[in-house]
Amino acid sequence: MKVQKIWDAADGSATPGRVFTASIAQEAIPSGGTQLDYLKLGVKGAVSSSAVVIETFATLIQPFTLRYGGDNRIVLNLDELCGLMDFYYGDGLTIGENTDNTGNDFIGNLKVPVYEKVDPSKQFLIQADRNAVTNIATETIAITGYFDTGEANRKPIHCVRIAHTTSGSAGLETLGSQVVPEGQMIGVIVKVPNGFADGNIDTSIQRLKVLQNGKVVAEFNDLADAGTSQLVDFVTPTPVADLLRQFRAFDLRPAGLDAKGSQLTFQVDVQDVSDACVFMPVIEIA
Repeated sequence: MKVQKIWDAADGSATPGRVFTASIAQEAIPSGGTQLDYLKLGVKGAVSSSAVVIETFATLIQPFTLRYGGDNRIVLNLDELCGLMDFYYGDGLTIGENTDNTGNDFIGNLKVPVYEKVDPSKQFLIQADRNAVTNIATETIAITGYFDTGEANRKPIHCVRIAHTTSGSAGLETLGSQVVPEGQMIGVIVKVPNGFADGNIDTSIQRLKVLQNGKVVAEFNDLADAGTSQLVDFVTPTPVADLLRQFRAFDLRPAGLDAKGSQLTFQVDVQDVSDACVFMPVIEIA
Protein backbone atom coordinates (compact mmCIF):
# COMPACT_ATOMS: atom_id res chain seq x y z
CA MET A 1 0.00 0.00 0.00
CA LYS A 2 1.12 3.55 -0.69
CA VAL A 3 -0.50 6.81 0.38
CA GLN A 4 0.79 9.69 -1.72
CA LYS A 5 0.01 13.40 -1.57
CA ILE A 6 -1.00 14.87 -4.90
CA TRP A 7 -2.06 18.45 -4.16
CA ASP A 8 -0.76 20.03 -0.97
CA ALA A 9 1.40 22.82 0.42
CA ALA A 10 5.07 22.16 1.06
CA ASP A 11 6.07 20.24 4.18
CA GLY A 12 6.43 22.57 7.14
CA SER A 13 3.76 24.93 5.85
CA ALA A 14 0.88 26.14 8.02
CA THR A 15 -1.31 26.26 4.90
CA PRO A 16 -3.49 23.11 4.96
CA GLY A 17 -3.35 22.45 1.23
CA ARG A 18 -2.61 23.89 -2.18
CA VAL A 19 -3.72 27.48 -2.79
CA PHE A 20 -6.97 27.40 -4.73
CA THR A 21 -7.92 30.99 -5.56
CA ALA A 22 -8.26 30.15 -9.27
CA SER A 23 -9.21 27.04 -11.24
CA ILE A 24 -6.54 24.35 -11.42
CA ALA A 25 -6.06 23.06 -14.94
CA GLN A 26 -5.68 19.40 -15.78
CA GLU A 27 -2.68 17.72 -14.13
CA ALA A 28 -1.41 14.15 -14.08
CA ILE A 29 -1.40 12.01 -10.93
CA PRO A 30 2.05 10.44 -10.45
CA SER A 31 1.92 6.66 -10.29
CA GLY A 32 2.29 5.31 -6.77
CA GLY A 33 1.51 1.62 -7.21
CA THR A 34 -0.28 -0.92 -9.39
CA GLN A 35 -3.83 0.31 -8.71
CA LEU A 36 -5.29 3.66 -7.68
CA ASP A 37 -8.11 2.73 -5.31
CA TYR A 38 -9.42 6.11 -4.22
CA LEU A 39 -8.64 9.75 -3.66
CA LYS A 40 -9.26 11.75 -0.51
CA LEU A 41 -10.03 15.47 -0.71
CA GLY A 42 -10.11 18.36 1.72
CA VAL A 43 -11.18 21.93 0.92
CA LYS A 44 -10.93 25.00 3.15
CA GLY A 45 -11.90 28.65 2.82
CA ALA A 46 -11.69 31.66 5.13
CA VAL A 47 -14.95 33.44 5.91
CA SER A 48 -15.22 37.24 5.81
CA SER A 49 -18.04 39.74 6.40
CA SER A 50 -20.71 37.17 7.28
CA ALA A 51 -21.16 33.45 7.86
CA VAL A 52 -21.34 31.03 4.92
CA VAL A 53 -23.41 27.88 5.34
CA ILE A 54 -21.69 24.65 4.31
CA GLU A 55 -24.01 23.88 1.39
CA THR A 56 -23.10 27.27 -0.13
CA PHE A 57 -19.40 26.73 0.55
CA ALA A 58 -19.68 23.36 -1.24
CA THR A 59 -20.43 25.16 -4.52
CA LEU A 60 -16.75 26.22 -4.58
CA ILE A 61 -15.76 23.47 -7.07
CA GLN A 62 -17.89 23.13 -10.22
CA PRO A 63 -16.82 20.54 -11.26
CA PHE A 64 -14.03 18.25 -10.10
CA THR A 65 -12.92 15.99 -12.96
CA LEU A 66 -10.98 12.72 -12.90
CA ARG A 67 -9.95 11.26 -16.24
CA TYR A 68 -8.34 7.94 -17.05
CA GLY A 69 -6.70 8.30 -20.44
CA GLY A 70 -9.37 9.94 -22.56
CA ASP A 71 -12.28 8.69 -20.44
CA ASN A 72 -14.08 10.97 -18.00
CA ARG A 73 -14.52 8.79 -14.93
CA ILE A 74 -15.74 11.34 -12.36
CA VAL A 75 -17.28 14.69 -13.26
CA LEU A 76 -19.08 16.08 -10.21
CA ASN A 77 -19.36 19.29 -8.26
CA LEU A 78 -17.95 19.36 -4.74
CA ASP A 79 -21.30 18.81 -3.05
CA GLU A 80 -22.06 15.97 -5.49
CA LEU A 81 -18.79 14.26 -4.55
CA CYS A 82 -20.11 14.29 -0.98
CA GLY A 83 -23.35 12.69 -2.16
CA LEU A 84 -21.44 9.99 -4.08
CA MET A 85 -19.29 9.18 -1.05
CA ASP A 86 -22.33 8.89 1.20
CA PHE A 87 -24.01 6.48 -1.26
CA TYR A 88 -20.96 4.38 -2.12
CA TYR A 89 -19.18 4.20 1.23
CA GLY A 90 -21.50 5.53 3.93
CA ASP A 91 -18.42 7.08 5.60
CA GLY A 92 -18.49 10.32 7.54
CA LEU A 93 -17.30 13.67 6.26
CA THR A 94 -15.33 16.16 8.32
CA ILE A 95 -17.43 19.32 8.26
CA GLY A 96 -16.72 22.78 9.67
CA GLU A 97 -19.35 25.48 9.22
CA ASN A 98 -18.47 28.98 10.34
CA THR A 99 -21.09 30.94 12.31
CA ASP A 100 -19.49 34.40 12.22
CA ASN A 101 -16.89 36.22 10.12
CA THR A 102 -13.70 35.23 11.91
CA GLY A 103 -13.09 31.59 10.97
CA ASN A 104 -13.21 29.02 8.19
CA ASP A 105 -15.51 26.62 6.41
CA PHE A 106 -14.06 23.24 5.48
CA ILE A 107 -14.92 19.80 4.13
CA GLY A 108 -12.50 16.92 4.69
CA ASN A 109 -12.22 13.13 4.61
CA LEU A 110 -14.02 13.22 1.25
CA LYS A 111 -13.38 9.84 -0.39
CA VAL A 112 -13.68 9.50 -4.18
CA PRO A 113 -13.83 5.91 -5.54
CA VAL A 114 -11.55 5.03 -8.47
CA TYR A 115 -10.41 1.33 -8.32
CA GLU A 116 -8.52 1.30 -11.60
CA LYS A 117 -5.27 -0.38 -12.55
CA VAL A 118 -2.25 1.77 -13.30
CA ASP A 119 -1.49 1.53 -17.03
CA PRO A 120 1.75 3.04 -18.40
CA SER A 121 -0.10 3.91 -21.63
CA LYS A 122 -2.76 5.95 -19.79
CA GLN A 123 -2.66 8.73 -17.24
CA PHE A 124 -4.89 9.62 -14.33
CA LEU A 125 -5.69 13.30 -14.80
CA ILE A 126 -7.45 15.63 -12.38
CA GLN A 127 -8.64 19.21 -12.53
CA ALA A 128 -10.74 21.47 -10.31
CA ASP A 129 -12.79 24.36 -11.67
CA ARG A 130 -13.27 27.09 -9.09
CA ASN A 131 -16.59 28.85 -8.62
CA ALA A 132 -16.23 32.02 -6.53
CA VAL A 133 -18.31 31.98 -3.34
CA THR A 134 -19.26 35.28 -1.73
CA ASN A 135 -17.47 35.89 1.60
CA ILE A 136 -15.04 32.99 1.02
CA ALA A 137 -11.35 33.68 0.36
CA THR A 138 -7.84 32.18 0.75
CA GLU A 139 -9.13 28.80 -0.36
CA THR A 140 -6.96 25.69 -0.25
CA ILE A 141 -7.43 22.15 -1.53
CA ALA A 142 -5.60 18.96 -0.54
CA ILE A 143 -5.77 15.67 -2.45
CA THR A 144 -4.19 12.35 -1.50
CA GLY A 145 -3.99 9.18 -3.60
CA TYR A 146 -4.43 5.75 -2.00
CA PHE A 147 -2.79 2.98 -4.02
CA ASP A 148 -2.98 -0.79 -3.48
CA THR A 149 -5.05 -0.62 -0.29
CA GLY A 150 -6.08 -4.27 -0.45
CA GLU A 151 -9.81 -3.61 -0.70
CA ALA A 152 -11.38 -6.63 -2.37
CA ASN A 153 -14.16 -6.94 -4.94
CA ARG A 154 -14.19 -3.31 -6.05
CA LYS A 155 -14.65 -2.44 -9.72
CA PRO A 156 -13.69 0.83 -11.43
CA ILE A 157 -16.28 3.55 -10.89
CA HIS A 158 -17.81 5.90 -13.45
CA CYS A 159 -20.02 8.78 -12.26
CA VAL A 160 -20.62 11.78 -14.50
CA ARG A 161 -23.29 14.37 -13.68
CA ILE A 162 -26.30 14.87 -15.98
CA ALA A 163 -27.82 18.31 -15.39
CA HIS A 164 -31.52 18.64 -16.18
CA THR A 165 -34.21 21.24 -15.55
CA THR A 166 -37.54 19.53 -15.01
CA SER A 167 -40.53 20.20 -17.20
CA GLY A 168 -42.65 23.32 -16.71
CA SER A 169 -45.71 21.14 -16.15
CA ALA A 170 -46.25 18.35 -13.64
CA GLY A 171 -46.33 14.72 -14.77
CA LEU A 172 -44.14 12.16 -16.51
CA GLU A 173 -41.08 13.34 -18.41
CA THR A 174 -38.49 11.21 -20.22
CA LEU A 175 -34.92 12.52 -20.17
CA GLY A 176 -33.09 12.82 -23.45
CA SER A 177 -29.75 11.89 -21.85
CA GLN A 178 -28.78 8.23 -21.84
CA VAL A 179 -26.63 6.43 -19.30
CA VAL A 180 -23.06 5.95 -20.54
CA PRO A 181 -22.65 2.33 -21.77
CA GLU A 182 -19.76 1.40 -19.48
CA GLY A 183 -20.90 -1.51 -17.27
CA GLN A 184 -23.41 -2.20 -14.48
CA MET A 185 -25.39 0.73 -13.06
CA ILE A 186 -25.47 0.07 -9.31
CA GLY A 187 -27.40 3.17 -8.32
CA VAL A 188 -28.79 6.55 -9.27
CA ILE A 189 -28.25 9.63 -7.12
CA VAL A 190 -30.55 12.56 -7.83
CA LYS A 191 -29.81 16.07 -6.54
CA VAL A 192 -33.00 18.07 -6.10
CA PRO A 193 -33.63 21.62 -4.86
CA ASN A 194 -36.99 20.62 -3.38
CA GLY A 195 -37.22 17.39 -1.40
CA PHE A 196 -39.26 16.12 1.50
CA ALA A 197 -39.44 18.41 4.50
CA ASP A 198 -41.64 18.87 7.54
CA GLY A 199 -44.13 20.95 5.58
CA ASN A 200 -43.47 19.74 2.04
CA ILE A 201 -44.55 16.49 0.37
CA ASP A 202 -44.50 17.50 -3.30
CA THR A 203 -40.92 17.09 -4.42
CA SER A 204 -38.93 17.99 -7.52
CA ILE A 205 -39.09 14.36 -8.63
CA GLN A 206 -41.75 12.29 -6.91
CA ARG A 207 -40.99 9.08 -8.82
CA LEU A 208 -38.06 7.80 -10.88
CA LYS A 209 -38.26 5.07 -13.51
CA VAL A 210 -35.37 3.38 -15.30
CA LEU A 211 -36.08 2.29 -18.86
CA GLN A 212 -33.99 -0.48 -20.42
CA ASN A 213 -34.29 -0.47 -24.22
CA GLY A 214 -37.54 1.45 -23.76
CA LYS A 215 -39.05 -0.93 -21.19
CA VAL A 216 -39.53 0.00 -17.53
CA VAL A 217 -37.31 -2.25 -15.38
CA ALA A 218 -37.18 -0.20 -12.17
CA GLU A 219 -39.75 2.08 -10.55
CA PHE A 220 -38.80 4.09 -7.48
CA ASN A 221 -40.95 6.18 -5.17
CA ASP A 222 -39.17 9.09 -3.48
CA LEU A 223 -40.82 8.40 -0.13
CA ALA A 224 -40.49 4.61 -0.11
CA ASP A 225 -37.24 3.94 -1.93
CA ALA A 226 -34.86 6.90 -1.69
CA GLY A 227 -31.97 6.50 0.70
CA THR A 228 -30.54 9.41 2.68
CA SER A 229 -27.63 9.67 5.06
CA GLN A 230 -28.26 8.45 8.59
CA LEU A 231 -27.05 11.89 9.68
CA VAL A 232 -29.96 13.68 8.00
CA ASP A 233 -32.57 15.16 10.32
CA PHE A 234 -35.32 16.91 8.38
CA VAL A 235 -36.49 18.99 11.35
CA THR A 236 -33.36 20.21 13.17
CA PRO A 237 -30.55 19.49 10.71
CA THR A 238 -26.82 19.65 11.42
CA PRO A 239 -24.49 21.25 8.85
CA VAL A 240 -23.65 17.87 7.29
CA ALA A 241 -27.35 17.05 7.10
CA ASP A 242 -28.00 20.34 5.29
CA LEU A 243 -25.28 19.39 2.79
CA LEU A 244 -26.53 15.85 2.14
CA ARG A 245 -30.30 16.19 2.37
CA GLN A 246 -30.52 17.42 -1.25
CA PHE A 247 -29.44 13.97 -2.50
CA ARG A 248 -31.86 11.10 -3.11
CA ALA A 249 -30.06 7.77 -3.65
CA PHE A 250 -31.78 4.85 -5.37
CA ASP A 251 -29.77 1.69 -4.74
CA LEU A 252 -29.55 -1.15 -7.29
CA ARG A 253 -26.86 -3.16 -5.51
CA PRO A 254 -25.74 -5.89 -5.69
CA ALA A 255 -27.09 -6.94 -9.11
CA GLY A 256 -27.39 -3.55 -10.82
CA LEU A 257 -28.67 -2.96 -14.34
CA ASP A 258 -26.71 -3.62 -17.53
CA ALA A 259 -25.71 -0.29 -19.04
CA LYS A 260 -23.19 -1.79 -21.45
CA GLY A 261 -25.31 -4.27 -23.38
CA SER A 262 -28.51 -2.22 -23.30
CA GLN A 263 -29.72 1.37 -23.44
CA LEU A 264 -30.72 2.90 -20.09
CA THR A 265 -32.70 6.11 -19.80
CA PHE A 266 -34.62 7.84 -17.01
CA GLN A 267 -38.26 8.81 -16.76
CA VAL A 268 -39.39 11.07 -13.93
CA ASP A 269 -42.68 12.11 -12.35
CA VAL A 270 -42.28 15.86 -11.89
CA GLN A 271 -44.29 17.38 -9.05
CA ASP A 272 -42.31 20.58 -8.46
CA VAL A 273 -41.87 22.06 -11.90
CA SER A 274 -38.91 23.82 -13.58
CA ASP A 275 -36.38 22.67 -10.97
CA ALA A 276 -32.66 22.44 -11.73
CA CYS A 277 -31.79 18.83 -10.88
CA VAL A 278 -28.75 16.62 -11.40
CA PHE A 279 -28.77 12.89 -12.15
CA MET A 280 -25.69 10.91 -11.10
CA PRO A 281 -25.69 7.33 -12.44
CA VAL A 282 -23.12 5.25 -10.52
CA ILE A 283 -21.59 2.64 -12.81
CA GLU A 284 -19.20 -0.20 -12.09
CA ILE A 285 -17.13 -0.61 -15.25
CA ALA A 286 -17.15 -4.14 -16.60
